[in-house]
Amino acid sequence: MRRNKAVSSIIVFSGLFLLLIQGTATAKSGQSFNYGSDVHWEEIELQFEGICICPRPPPIFYEEGEIWSYWEPFLLEDTVSMANYSTFQGKEMGTSATDELGGKNTSSDSVNIANESTFAQAHAYLMSLFSFECEHEDTGMWWSEYDSMWQNDELSAVIHPEATLFANKAAQMACMTDALSVNTFNYPISLMPWCIGSSGSVYPMTGHVDNDNIVQANNTVASRLIYKLCRLMMICDPADNLCGCDYTPIWIKHHYKMHVVRPDDRRPAYPVGKAAKFYDSGLNPPYNGAKGSNDEFLWMVYRKQRCCTCCQ
Repeated sequence: MRRNKAVSSIIVFSGLFLLLIQGTATAKSGQSFNYGSDVHWEEIELQFEGICICPRPPPIFYEEGEIWSYWEPFLLEDTVSMANYSTFQGKEMGTSATDELGGKNTSSDSVNIANESTFAQAHAYLMSLFSFECEHEDTGMWWSEYDSMWQNDELSAVIHPEATLFANKAAQMACMTDALSVNTFNYPISLMPWCIGSSGSVYPMTGHVDNDNIVQANNTVASRLIYKLCRLMMICDPADNLCGCDYTPIWIKHHYKMHVVRPDDRRPAYPVGKAAKFYDSGLNPPYNGAKGSNDEFLWMVYRKQRCCTCCQ
């Protein structure tokens, strides 16, 4: 009788322990974004470049102004393994109806290395955090859980049918040139828009990445999201036109750079496609990073502003 009671107690205790572990493993939390400390203000690099002239409607015809350039912190991106978790807020913003919306990381052995993959949901928060003469009305929010194209590689081709042109070894091998340029000279090659440097291919424009390196894969997802927002014309490129802000469905990637601020802050900001080895040391430890849960990332994105002050 005593032996049966002891066995029952062990079973009950083991069950409670497993429940506790499971609850701890699924709980996600972190520090919400801090506007004062999480923006790397040294990245802005405000510069005066000279005098400019922009065309104006009659009877004015033209107007003079000053050329100013800087890097504007304008976009925050979550890339997360848990559906509806916001690293920007540091908490869950809802629950998923199905487990399929959650992210995953599948790592195989060397026998089946082709199956290595990572999936992440992504969220975008468009908000200018630095006001100056160059101001543009591209604000809003985007949530991947409500975008079926983000979940399905084939369906995503609706907005980037050109992906078939680059689905070959020659085009993908060419991305090594982009990786060499961005890692050596901090300059991504914008004439190769299908490449993201060390992060590989921009296609498919979804949360699926054939890489089980969590940090590098999430960098890929964050970079793809910049391109997707350009393609959806949710953001414009003010460095492409002194007298306005052009929509660029084919992104000019050297006009953007970013740094990760969750689960820990890593500075400075790097251009699109920079290898994660430059900033990932100790960034994503098991369970929790310095400022949030592991595998849940927040990226601060800067875009190049270059404008004529007369016409903004």
